[in-house]
Parts: sequence; structure tokens; C-alpha cells
Amino acid sequence: MLELAQRALVMALYVALPILAAVVGAGLAVSAVQSAMRQSDPSVSVVPRILAAGGALLLFGGWMVAVLGGYWLELWANLPEMVR
Repeated sequence: MLELAQRALVMALYVALPILAAVVGAGLAVSAVQSAMRQSDPSVSVVPRILAAGGALLLFGGWMVAVLGGYWLELWANLPEMVR
């Protein structure tokens, strides 16, 4: 059962990584532009991060659903063994 929880956490990280990377990249880019322009408005950096998350979700959403669906099917197939 502990192995199952560990695999679930690793799968969650694996699936969330593209969105996290896009948001961090957008945040760093906006930060660099704001530093160059000497502007420190925190509300300006929110929109690019949201757009980056949406873009990453559009690009990787199908892959994420496929990976999670495969994991779900594997869990469902092994359900009788887990209940015992």
C-alpha cells in the first residue's frame, strides 16, 4: 500500500511538471522585464503566468489525461489484489 501511495505522488509530480515549468519560466521572464523597466507592480506578473499555465495545459493536456487514465486503469485492474 505504501508503494501505491509513493507511485501516486510521483505520478502527480510527473503530470504537474509541464505546467509548473511554464509558470516558473513565465514568472522569471516577467521578473526580468520588470527589473529592466524598473517597475514593481505585482499585478502585472499574474496575467502572463495564467496565460502560460493555460498554454501548457492546452499543449500537454491530452498527454496528462492519457497518463492519468493509464494509471487509473492500472489501479482499477489491481483493485481485487489491493482489497485483500
